[in-house]
Amino acid sequence: MSSTFAQLLAAEISAVQRFVALLKEEEKILRGNQLDALEKLMAEKDRLIEELSRIGEARQGWFAAAGITENRESIEKWLQTQSNPRLSQAWQALQRLAREAKALNELNGQCIALLSHNNRKLLETLRSPRADVGVYGPDGQTSLGPASRISDSV
Repeated sequence: MSSTFAQLLAAEISAVQRFVALLKEEEKILRGNQLDALEKLMAEKDRLIEELSRIGEARQGWFAAAGITENRESIEKWLQTQSNPRLSQAWQALQRLAREAKALNELNGQCIALLSHNNRKLLETLRSPRADVGVYGPDGQTSLGPASRISDSV
């Protein structure tokens, strides 16, 4: 019985480790403003989220079949009754990885919110009809007043 749990646990730890690495890569991309690299990463992130969901459902099914309520207290009590101390160590490692993934995901969400805010402010500035500041028109040229355009001949 615990060998199946051990296999599920090992698969989940591996998947969460890959997810943490992906979140760290996402953070680098966001901080480096390399948004073109984000699309490929997001596809991989979606695939890993699906994998984690499948493994989590399998774990929930295993706990239900074993008659274990899936909450911290019940799981820890059950782990204490097992003869394999590595199960408890692996469970604790999974919990640490899950907390790390959550923190990284929140950080990346904050980076995305900041980028979004900065982009909105930039667009507002560029669309501002202030006569005293040159702004870009729909043609990409700077308008310094009603008759002024940057000349290509300069």
